[in-house]
Amino acid sequence: MKVWDMHCDTLSALLAAERRGAPKDFEHNDLHIDLARLEKGEYMLQSFAAFVDLGEAEKGADPLVDVLEMIDLFKRLMARYPDRIAPVYEAADIRRNAAAGKISGLLTVEEGGCCKGSLGVLRQLYGLGVRMMTLTWNYPNQLAAPNLSARAAPVWPCPPNTETGLTETGFAFLAEMERLHMILDVSHLSDKGFWDVAERSTRPFVASHSDCRALAPHCRNLTDPMLRTLAEKGGLAGLNYCTHFLDDQPSPELCRSTAALAARHAAHMRKVGGIGMIALGSDFDGIGGPLEMDGCDKLELLADALRKEGFSEDEVESIFWGNARRFFEENL
Repeated sequence: MKVWDMHCDTLSALLAAERRGAPKDFEHNDLHIDLARLEKGEYMLQSFAAFVDLGEAEKGADPLVDVLEMIDLFKRLMARYPDRIAPVYEAADIRRNAAAGKISGLLTVEEGGCCKGSLGVLRQLYGLGVRMMTLTWNYPNQLAAPNLSARAAPVWPCPPNTETGLTETGFAFLAEMERLHMILDVSHLSDKGFWDVAERSTRPFVASHSDCRALAPHCRNLTDPMLRTLAEKGGLAGLNYCTHFLDDQPSPELCRSTAALAARHAAHMRKVGGIGMIALGSDFDGIGGPLEMDGCDKLELLADALRKEGFSEDEVESIFWGNARRFFEENL
């Protein structure tokens, strides 16, 4: 079964290892994702996020430099294995790579604050190959407010932010991203920010790695009205394998990540928004804890769980790759 995954944090994990002076081999490593396991898992496309933590900026790090170094790393990896994995910048690249039997790599950014409020920086990132971006991670920035605040005291489950959403600069970024055909990703965005995007957007958008709040009441998940609106807008929600987003337990330490739980979230998405809005967004190398699917070569567990949940074979393929391929071919 082919696989299309809309989100992982492998680039930041690889860059951190390089900076420690102990670089990891992209072909074989101890992360959730490496090239050999992507091939074993029959991946059609993996999105690679250039993720930055704005909290590190308070310690002197420059988020834009971090993103640029991850973009450089992405390009070095693509150049090192040109016969096995190749970048995607436009829809034709998806078709070309598939025909050549290569995995596709899609470059994304997780944390629009790296742009420092500059549309010029946004355009330069697009020129370097970035094709999807979240407006926030877990810190407020020049563009918008998040739901989960890294500065807040731990709360389980976290309360949503219904008060603050996009700034005027954020609305300008939304318009420019739509002009560029850079996909806007609402994962991590506040509830208010989601509705700001829904009301002002003119093109489909995604929640690349978010589950259902009705099943796991974490603020990073999507409410039923959000799922319904995302589907009506022609967007996608990517199933996230994080324990906290899949399970509903009295404390985060008790939460599990299983293929069966992910399949339940998929079934709820189908009930609320229809089969066409469901995709995969693993969050591999950005999540910890005990994961039943603890690597990119374990997705057959999810395929089997979806079948047991009542999904047809065509529907499983739609979730695994068909919906995402259609969306990106139509919207890049």
